[in-house]
Amino acid sequence: MIPPFVFDLQFFAQERTESATPKKRQKVRSEGKVCKSRDLTAAVEILAGLLGLWVLGDGIAGGLMDYLRETISFIGDETMLQAGWFYWLEHGAVWAYFAAWLLLGIVIAIFVVGVTIKQVGWVISFEPFKPDFGRLNPVSGMKKILSLRSLVELLKGLLKASLFCVVIYVALRSKLPTAVQAMQFPMEQGALHLWNLLWDLSMRLAVMLLVIALVDYLYQKWEFEKSIRMSKQEIKEEYRQMEGDPQIKNKIRQKQRELAKKRMMSSVPKADVVITNPTTLAIALIYDRNTMSAPQVTAKGKGLIAKKIREVAEEHGVPVIENKPLARALYEAVEIGDEVPENLYRGVAEILAMVYKLKKK
Repeated sequence: MIPPFVFDLQFFAQERTESATPKKRQKVRSEGKVCKSRDLTAAVEILAGLLGLWVLGDGIAGGLMDYLRETISFIGDETMLQAGWFYWLEHGAVWAYFAAWLLLGIVIAIFVVGVTIKQVGWVISFEPFKPDFGRLNPVSGMKKILSLRSLVELLKGLLKASLFCVVIYVALRSKLPTAVQAMQFPMEQGALHLWNLLWDLSMRLAVMLLVIALVDYLYQKWEFEKSIRMSKQEIKEEYRQMEGDPQIKNKIRQKQRELAKKRMMSSVPKADVVITNPTTLAIALIYDRNTMSAPQVTAKGKGLIAKKIREVAEEHGVPVIENKPLARALYEAVEIGDEVPENLYRGVAEILAMVYKLKKK
């Protein structure tokens, strides 16, 4: 006889099929693990540089040309024979190039910081800087080399190289003859023509890189979400850590109920009367006309608790009076420590009057 096949449900509970909880996401971020596409950052950096150059190009070229004219004007001048002239020339060149490209660098930095914050938000973590000797393990290194991520990166690199070649070929195929002819133009006209050709090619490559980067970002996001998935068991463990062990919580509640029961029983001897129905319910009432606007319920219970309230009342000489409708109404309408509602005043007053008459108050 073939034994029946038994499924181990715990095996399926360990599969990471559930989305990460907010606590898991916060923990991953604190470790410096975020979803980020380097290609997207590089594409935005290149596009920001090209657009900034298009807007600020005249100013940059003008500043460099002014410095060049000033430098050329010293040719043949006696100033070149003075000591420290070369130091002045070097210092002036550094400052001129720095001032010319500073604004463009600021524009690029703003775009790069903006796209980085848009991807990962504000994350400050020193976990990635901690030494991890596990990275020196050759087995782990081989696993990374042969992983799906490495294969995707390889395919992505080949795709980018192929598309770059195609874009460059398409752009130069129609304009290469014109570019060759531009070498025969006057210097300024030929340089302008070559600059336009280079600009057109750069913009095409930048746009193509941006498209690839957007696709890469979607893939990185999918891979990141997959890497932080949790199993049902992990979610249960996390919930248990946040809310506490259910068994411990039940014990705490049980202890709280016991303490509340003891406090309630200690107030029964001070009650003026206990109203019953007669065995299932018991409600203890107290009234002090000097401090209370209406009688209060000091204890109430059902079943065994009701029996205990009656026993404590009888032990301390508290009158126990049977009134089924009033007992049921008080049990359902009034909590311990609350005053009797107005619609029950009459019934309670009759009971208290009977008790006071017995006590000759």
